Amino acid sequence: MKLWKFTTAVLFLTLCASSVQAETYGVKRFACIEMRWLVPTGSDTVNVAFVKDEEPFAQLTLSPQQHFRQFNFSTDAILAEGRMRLHIDQARNKGVLKLESFSYRCFTPLEQFFSGSLAEFDLPPQP
Repeated sequence: MKLWKFTTAVLFLTLCASSVQAETYGVKRFACIEMRWLVPTGSDTVNVAFVKDEEPFAQLTLSPQQHFRQFNFSTDAILAEGRMRLHIDQARNKGVLKLESFSYRCFTPLEQFFSGSLAEFDLPPQP
């Protein structure tokens, strides 16, 4: 929990101090689950963490080499499963993080669903 808060604070300070190319990060809440993602500066990989009550319970990384991930995470009475994709658009020099399908459940047998884009970010310059 403290590590995530520290990381978030460092990201915020870095974002404020850097106007050239800022890290891309975001959070989306799904009932009791938060999905957090980070694209480090100069990178085309995306780090994703699933968090409940400020405690990460699952993590994954997407990259152009492994741009598609199917996942199934659970803890206690929580379930998060789906397919996530990193789409690279070379023509626009952009990356798009997208949930192709996501079903989740928090302490109840009723499942909820989501699909759609989460973030679009600039790709790092190629050498």
